[in-house]
Amino acid sequence: MRALRHAGVIPSLLMLVVVLALNARLQHHFFSMLSFEDNVSTFTPTILICLAQAIIVLSRELDLSLGAGVSLINCFLATVPASAVGGPWALMGLALLLALALGAINGLIVTVFGLPSLIATFATGAVWYGLALTMVPQPGGTIDETIGNVYSDTVFHIPVPLLIVLAAMLIWTVIGRHRLGRRIVAVGSNPVAAFQAGIPVAGVKFIAYLVGWLLVGLGAIAISAQTLSGDAGVGTAYTLTSVAAVVIGGISLAGGRGTPWGALVGALVLGIVANVIYFAGIPSIWQEFFKGLVIVAALGFMVIEQRRTAIA
Repeated sequence: MRALRHAGVIPSLLMLVVVLALNARLQHHFFSMLSFEDNVSTFTPTILICLAQAIIVLSRELDLSLGAGVSLINCFLATVPASAVGGPWALMGLALLLALALGAINGLIVTVFGLPSLIATFATGAVWYGLALTMVPQPGGTIDETIGNVYSDTVFHIPVPLLIVLAAMLIWTVIGRHRLGRRIVAVGSNPVAAFQAGIPVAGVKFIAYLVGWLLVGLGAIAISAQTLSGDAGVGTAYTLTSVAAVVIGGISLAGGRGTPWGALVGALVLGIVANVIYFAGIPSIWQEFFKGLVIVAALGFMVIEQRRTAIA
């Protein structure tokens, strides 16, 4: 319990319980296997992209180009024929390499040139979006059906989307217990002290961008597997959603405090809120309004928790 409180996850867990109860009340057969598989498939891209933002934020940076990067990778998958690069698996591998390249560019701009990540990634996001529009000016194109079939398949009766999320969380668990994870938190907490302790601050932040964008690449592939078409605007909402999940999950935007597990919970809260709105018959235009209320509530919990900690 103390570890959860230190990570700031308790308020988000309470929110998750509330929205789960509402969803179960409104959606018939919510706990059925079919419903579970549908929800996991739908939530997986959001979870992966929110985890990516969380890792970057923990290093005391921010990335406002994630959504545009998702769009660019999606348009890449819809534009390049799988047969031209050696098949769908090779195409997905190239998509991940593209994601790593985008993360490397952002990381270099922030760490080598010293530009504020807020401004730098806002600018690169515009570049990624422009490239996506150049590749797919209008929604369309086709993505190899094999990618969709793989995503909707099961392994030992376990849905592939769930395996992807479990793999992502396992990777973070390993990193978190490794020296790299501790360094990311140390750099996010106090970069000056970390530098004085001999930690290569720029290198750690650069790696955080790479790890984050690897998850963005997986998220973009997951989205593309569901749509099987290209759309330069498909990732637009994910940037703010990822930031929202970070806040809801109790991760400090100042860096160094929180855990990607909190972002996982935050992503689930936002996904289930969308479900609640749909099954309650509320017009979808209200989704952002209710999402804002959830974020405000999360911020309120964070302030209360910080004051309680300060008093203690």
